[in-house]
Amino acid sequence: MFKSKSTDHLAFVSRQLSGLLADEQLEPALQRLSEASPPQYSQDIEYLRSLLAGSSEDGPRLGPNPYRAMANLLPSVAGSKNAFFREFVAYVQQSKVVFETYWAGVVGLVWYLAALSAVALVVAIVFGALVIPSFNSMFSQFGAPLPELTQAVFAFGGVGIPLFAIVIALVVGLVVFVVAQFHRRIQQLTPLPRWPSWAPIIGKIAESYNLGLFLNYTRILRESGVDPRQAVADAASAANQPEGLAYDSLGSDEGGFPQLPVITELGVASKLGNFDAEIIHQCDEHIGNMALALVEARDRFSLILKIALYLFVATLVVAMYLPIFKMGSVI
Repeated sequence: MFKSKSTDHLAFVSRQLSGLLADEQLEPALQRLSEASPPQYSQDIEYLRSLLAGSSEDGPRLGPNPYRAMANLLPSVAGSKNAFFREFVAYVQQSKVVFETYWAGVVGLVWYLAALSAVALVVAIVFGALVIPSFNSMFSQFGAPLPELTQAVFAFGGVGIPLFAIVIALVVGLVVFVVAQFHRRIQQLTPLPRWPSWAPIIGKIAESYNLGLFLNYTRILRESGVDPRQAVADAASAANQPEGLAYDSLGSDEGGFPQLPVITELGVASKLGNFDAEIIHQCDEHIGNMALALVEARDRFSLILKIALYLFVATLVVAMYLPIFKMGSVI
């Protein structure tokens, strides 16, 4: 997350602008930042200026970045944008730590799977092209077929490319695609599609991630002076929460869907007049819960993929050595 040079520049100027907005208005702060910064930061400063003016377009070299989500929430802020921008920048920085830690582990897993798959593919191709034909000729001379497992692994389509290597390539490709899509979403702090809660790994992650966006977007809007009803409605829309989730329905089933314990607790707090304090508490608590959920999902996903990959490799090894073990019985 935020690894390119351009987004590093954007992160820097956003931090500096956030500090200036504690004591200054937006335009003077942007002017001071522009005058103090080298030319290579000018495009990033102009990008922030356009976002705070209501534009949701990306800069030509910035690509996906978390400040796109800010533009979608800005129309809710009727008063000064200073507090909103400062709170959003703080949330971006906090999220960056959580997701970069998770992302480093995912990248390591993908590289491990890719490297192991590449080695297995090379070994399978070499063995299938150079060794299996010799075994096949030898077994044919004695009027016996190759072991069935060896035929199944190395005789796919009558060519020397083993079926298991194709399956591994497809699996690793699917993993890379899913991870890349997830990474793109979290780069933009935009919600994930809602998966059924029973969907293994993905459902829980999507639900937890979107809930975190809802909580934090609500907190940011409230600390920017937005009415709680509007804050909840806009945050629910921006975080892909179920339709019908509203301030007055928090803690009840009036919206026609079962609510999470966090939402129920917010509803109770709102009735007691403690909504703002509770939303801050839930945001702080959710950061830790989200980090644990990500690590747990990554570990489970890693275990499943490793088991599948090891089974493929074990099948390959057995298929390679089976002709040697069967040689004595056919001679």
